[in-house]
Amino acid sequence: MFTGRSPTDDKFNGSLNLHKFAQAALPNKVMEIADPAIWIHTEANDTGAADTGTARTRTEECLVSVMSVGISCSMQQPRERMLIRDAASEMHAIRDAYLIFANSPIHQRE
Repeated sequence: MFTGRSPTDDKFNGSLNLHKFAQAALPNKVMEIADPAIWIHTEANDTGAADTGTARTRTEECLVSVMSVGISCSMQQPRERMLIRDAASEMHAIRDAYLIFANSPIHQRE
């Protein structure tokens, strides 16, 4: 969902699949694999303040966390996968951390 790619995308051939694609990008290349539509919200909130990169950086941190959960949930062996209750808990924590940032007075001034 966060890459904007389907597991059956033509890009994935041979041994490359969506799981390996995302795994190889973390953490430093998450921006390269993220669906560009994600930035619509961030760019709308960047109003030209000196710290406009803050929202983008925080979004990037959240993407790394979310994609890490996705990778953990899509391991080939079921016993290696994150439990669904742990994944849900982690996703809630990521969302809550992002919302705290998005609603902070510092971010509101941007």
